[in-house]
Amino acid sequence: MRHLIKLAALAAAVLATACTSDEPGRVAPPLLEVTSPARGTMEEGLTMVAVRGTVAPSPEAGAAITRVAVNGVTAELAADGSFVANVAIAPGATLLQTVAVDADGNQASDTRAVVTGTLRPADAMIENAISAALSAAALDRLGGSAATLVEQSDLGAFVAPYNPVIAKGLTNGEEDCLYGKVSVRPGLDVSTAAIGLVPGDAGLAIDVELKDLVVPLHARYAAACLDGDTDLTVRARRARVRGTLAVMATAGKFDVRLQSPQVTLEGFAVDASGVPGAVLDLLDLDQEMGDVLAWAIERFMAPVVDQALRGVAVGPQRVELLGRTVEVAVTPAGVGFDAAGAEVVLDGRLMVVGGDARFVYTEDQVPPRRTGAGFELAVADDTMNQALAGFWASGALALRQPHELGLFDGVALDARLPPVVSPAGDGSLRLALGDLIVDFQTAGATRARVAMNLEMNLRVEPNAAYDGAVRLAIDLRALKADVLDNATGVPDHELETLFPGIATTMLDTMSPILGAIPLPSVYDLSVTDLRVGGDAGYVTVSGELN
Repeated sequence: MRHLIKLAALAAAVLATACTSDEPGRVAPPLLEVTSPARGTMEEGLTMVAVRGTVAPSPEAGAAITRVAVNGVTAELAADGSFVANVAIAPGATLLQTVAVDADGNQASDTRAVVTGTLRPADAMIENAISAALSAAALDRLGGSAATLVEQSDLGAFVAPYNPVIAKGLTNGEEDCLYGKVSVRPGLDVSTAAIGLVPGDAGLAIDVELKDLVVPLHARYAAACLDGDTDLTVRARRARVRGTLAVMATAGKFDVRLQSPQVTLEGFAVDASGVPGAVLDLLDLDQEMGDVLAWAIERFMAPVVDQALRGVAVGPQRVELLGRTVEVAVTPAGVGFDAAGAEVVLDGRLMVVGGDARFVYTEDQVPPRRTGAGFELAVADDTMNQALAGFWASGALALRQPHELGLFDGVALDARLPPVVSPAGDGSLRLALGDLIVDFQTAGATRARVAMNLEMNLRVEPNAAYDGAVRLAIDLRALKADVLDNATGVPDHELETLFPGIATTMLDTMSPILGAIPLPSVYDLSVTDLRVGGDAGYVTVSGELN
């Protein structure tokens, strides 16, 4: 809206200019009309497009037409002024700029867009939508973060839902004349914790050290068919758990298992006064508590590893944005480890409810290789195109904004095509919005109509919604506009002073959409020294972890 306020001042200046200038020395350009392809063309599988139209000398200049070209391709120009140029196009959005030049060097141009490629339905799940990688050093930092969490957490509350943690001497699950059941009471504590994570081909080697371990327990038991119950406490000066966290992507989830655990307890002691010796022998507390520790480490580390490997903050599964509901789904598709670190590939979907539109999809995209940064993320352009097409189809980009603009009292914006992200020649990703029709209105009647084509650069900036995370943003790279109709009496070139403000208004509208694309928020770590780029159809983000 702030840009429309600026437009009011510009419109007043335009009106003043129109009343005082008769444009001395300005020569009208050739008369150019492009008839095909129509504005708003979106067709699957195109590799060539025939651009057709007519051109004639301007009545004022009368100079003969010498050349017509489309994106640098010279058109075949017939004697009657009709022309055709066959232009190769790639998947994504292609802006077709037709330029006609006369013998005096005067030019006329027309820019319109065509969207092509493989088109998928709005609710399609995108394979290899996101990949995330953590270096070995980053995983080591993750272990340190998890150790701090162990020291600060209520470990007793974590274990309590799984009570009893030990059950011995039961017959078919029923208590017998000699049995023991042990549950963890509140107050489980350690003075310090250290967790080392080292990646390798088999998974994550884990080494956990807990000092001054105190485990309050409650035992129910029977000896010689006489029931009893009492509190007891297990202590260890030092507990160490080593093994390998094997991680697999199964049924859309990460399955984390601690394999081949080795547990050692130093300074182990049991305060179990009143518990019969036969029950203590049955319970075998030093061995059983080792097993309980290994089990607890597995369950504690599973969500830590899960969130770290996902590498994204997807937020709630349904989010409200621009008055639309977005359904977000991100599921693990594969994970791998080696000495350099970990890499995970995620399938994803960002579907706008009510935005039933096909989107440009690239077949068999392979995420880029790791470069060795602490954190790396790659988001497929398909994911962004799915979200952008959904908002476009739902009408979120069709704006009707009444506002006083001097000559006009309102502006209507209608995007004939969805915004499309495509690879650029330099490896980066660009966002194109083709054939945005802008009506400048007075009392509901259109006084001027303009077709705009916008090209934007993708960049990364801090995400205020998530600490340590980033979001995608856009900058206007190029604006091409054609005046289709002008009944204002204001020269076209004066009307053009309003176009940048209109373009910026549309960018402000699309920015929150890009903010819905899931980007990095690594578990309990902040990402610094962020860098963004493009690689084979992915926008890439890399940085270091603190």
